[in-house]
Amino acid sequence: MSQASRKLALLALLLALVGCPKGLPQEATPDQLYSIGRERFDKRDWDEAIEALQRFLYLDPGHRMADSAQYLVGEAYFNKEQYLTAATEFLRLAQLRPAGPLADDSRYRACESYYNLSPRPELDQEYTDEAIGECRSVVLLYPGSPYANEASQRIRELTDKLARKYYLNALFYYKRRAYDSAIVYLEYVLEDYKGASVEPQALLTLYETYRELGYSREAEETRVRLLQEYPDSPQAREVEKNSPGAVG
Repeated sequence: MSQASRKLALLALLLALVGCPKGLPQEATPDQLYSIGRERFDKRDWDEAIEALQRFLYLDPGHRMADSAQYLVGEAYFNKEQYLTAATEFLRLAQLRPAGPLADDSRYRACESYYNLSPRPELDQEYTDEAIGECRSVVLLYPGSPYANEASQRIRELTDKLARKYYLNALFYYKRRAYDSAIVYLEYVLEDYKGASVEPQALLTLYETYRELGYSREAEETRVRLLQEYPDSPQAREVEKNSPGAVG
């Protein structure tokens, strides 16, 4: 078939698709399906792009454009805000072709998919953990990738969210005078999330918890730590109002 004939055949298929938007021509070849899927993707017709590209992958999974098609399926689901399905599609490519040209792209987009599913700190953080895991994979497996720095930034942001989640747990117990439970969470934040934005708040709450319990030495040690590590913080100014002699 000549190039002109192939173009006419593709045009006929595209016109048929316009006339029947919910289906694809059964006689379409893999090359034609990829072209249709790419054309639909560029027009932001996500559902039709997914249908064409998935049929293409089913018919010819070893095609030279298979990686591209798989990646576009993930992107289509991402653009539909179906982030969990998008993550699954991106990871399929990353795991099947870990050394492929789109491996780091797809791994990072899986991170971004889970990132978009990550909820407010007070809610369950399962997807936050998933996002951190996928971003770490980018940094560890593809350190030279242009996405490595962005992945590291996501890790810091998401880890900070986890720290705030545990701090909110501590605050919950503190306000209910369950001080021992509050201390467990506060110490966890301070030991495992060093440098988190919530650390000054955690130190202040730990200081106040020790004061409530009458633990003078522990309270003073925490006060000194807060003043030394975060001297310009609002929390440091708060503890400065309390002299060591007032503790206990």
